[in-house]
Amino acid sequence: MKGRCFPFVLLAVWGALGRLGLARELTSRDGANGSDIPSAQDFVRRGCHTVAVVGDYVYIDGGQVTERVNGSEPAESLAHDVNATWSIDMTEKWTNETVRIRSIPRAAPGLNEQIHWTDPSTNSLYTWGGFASDGSPPPQALWRLAADGSGGGSWTQVRQRDFAGFSKLLSPFGAAFAQMEDVGYALGGAVTQSSDGSVAKGMPGDAVPGLVSYNFETGDWANSTTTAYGGYGTSLGARAEPVPFGPNGLLLFLGGAETQVDATNDSISEVKWDRITLVDPVTQMWHSQTTSGSRPPTIEAHCSVGVAGPNGTYEIFLYGGVSDQLRGTSSDVYVLSLPGFVFFEGPKDAPPRSDHQCVVVGKGRRQMLSMGGVDGENRTFSAPTTADPWTYGLGILDMTELRWADAYDPDAPSYDSPSAVRQWYDAGNLADVQWDSNEVAALFMSSATAPTSPSSNTANPSPRPTGAIVGGAVGGALGAAAVGMISFLLTRRWRRRRAETPDSNPSPNPSSNSRSKMTPTPMSGPTPLPRLIHRSHGAEDEVAEYRPEPCPKDVEGGRYVYSPDSLPGGSGTRSPRPYSPYAEIPGTYGTWPSELPAYQDGIVAVRGGELPGTEPQIGELMDPNMQWAYELPAPLESRRAELPDRKYSR
Repeated sequence: MKGRCFPFVLLAVWGALGRLGLARELTSRDGANGSDIPSAQDFVRRGCHTVAVVGDYVYIDGGQVTERVNGSEPAESLAHDVNATWSIDMTEKWTNETVRIRSIPRAAPGLNEQIHWTDPSTNSLYTWGGFASDGSPPPQALWRLAADGSGGGSWTQVRQRDFAGFSKLLSPFGAAFAQMEDVGYALGGAVTQSSDGSVAKGMPGDAVPGLVSYNFETGDWANSTTTAYGGYGTSLGARAEPVPFGPNGLLLFLGGAETQVDATNDSISEVKWDRITLVDPVTQMWHSQTTSGSRPPTIEAHCSVGVAGPNGTYEIFLYGGVSDQLRGTSSDVYVLSLPGFVFFEGPKDAPPRSDHQCVVVGKGRRQMLSMGGVDGENRTFSAPTTADPWTYGLGILDMTELRWADAYDPDAPSYDSPSAVRQWYDAGNLADVQWDSNEVAALFMSSATAPTSPSSNTANPSPRPTGAIVGGAVGGALGAAAVGMISFLLTRRWRRRRAETPDSNPSPNPSSNSRSKMTPTPMSGPTPLPRLIHRSHGAEDEVAEYRPEPCPKDVEGGRYVYSPDSLPGGSGTRSPRPYSPYAEIPGTYGTWPSELPAYQDGIVAVRGGELPGTEPQIGELMDPNMQWAYELPAPLESRRAELPDRKYSR
């Protein structure tokens, strides 16, 4: 079969074995661990499940387990849905032989390839989507596990506050999902009659375009367009990782396959690693960046985790997956380092597997836990004929030393970038990165400047704790805020003193004020940008909002307002002087005309007249039949009042 690996076909075969009676009755269980957990000797495989860290525990949910029955061979063993959630305590040391697994009852249906998110603020695990192995569509629902802090918890169906948004969504499986703060994201996936009741199509189903988001706090759902992703805006069997670059963080999408919406076995093609696609989930701007180094083969249904290095880098670890390019299942680990977008090869001695899950564990975030996975034989998707070489499918990767182990240590040292990664940045290779666009370069290089390893700065290198990095960043932000506040206060004080200080050459005539000497100029160019308005009201100060200058056509009288008393009279032919709304009043700063309360209504503000013997009255209105010629210094009566935008002369 060309295209993505369909372990779901494998699961269907497993399920068929049980329905046809080829699997014998379950009699071998480890009663100490729980009725839904097979013993270490009987465990064969687990795939298409969920693994998530909530507090001090790892929770494993959904998928299917294959186990021996009365010493049966793996190919004759029973595969069944797991109707309980497992949990593992990550505060104590263990090996995959001594690990203690707890079972938690689950009221929700057991599904495969679910989307899952965690909410640390409420110690919650959310699951959505997935398909049923028996072919019957599950109800469209979002489920929440409220963890109790001791490895237990309770499942409940989430009541939708945004039912209108939720009801418009299809229920996918095999999507690429991740979360950033209090929002979960899911890209693509597929739907069939076994995942969504509104779909009548079987495998390979229909691809689902769009980037779905769910806000844990508000309960709002959204589905943004993904036409900029790949050739179809769809994604199957990919992985997503959030990375701390740019002002809002970014989502990177890794591997998988793409196809047209009406998918066929021949239309599905795996995504190459020569370019990585990413999106800013806030601005919804999509970008891509070319990669370098030892790129992986095309893979799907792999696992991935991300961890921040101590020197401004961020590494993403990839393990396993199935591949058209390899015609089989991968056992390799690859490391993608940012901001260099460079790949490095990792260990190759792990068992091949796909449809497993990985998470970062331990206080120092140095260890990657891999759980479960299946190994299809030459992509025939038959039932597994070999048991997992790792007990319970548990393996631990030291991400600094790039070494696999079967033991977990909660007190392992803090993560540091692998030596190959540090050497690459020490050699100055980041300066040679060819960015696909200036926008991508700004996102990554403004957040991390020329990462270097500790060995380049200290004689005795030691990993810098993540807390020190966070503390330094917070301290720098607070320092910058303090400097900005001091600068603002000094500037405000200087402006206040300037406003309160009289002119060095005072004049008794108000018209001699420097601002009142302004003469109207034709508005031939663009309207200047508005300036910041600062008012003083006794001891209290406030900074007014920006307000744009109104267009001359939109306001009677144009930019310069004339007092009615300044119009030509019968006693002379003197041209009127403009009444400037910019004349300074002691204790204030100048404002635009739009800031005067009467300006928009054509009411002249209270101010001394510019000509002898003139004094506008409070509330005095402008003549509505008067049309001003902006290029002339004097207002002229319009003989065509019905055409206010035309200019006339006497």
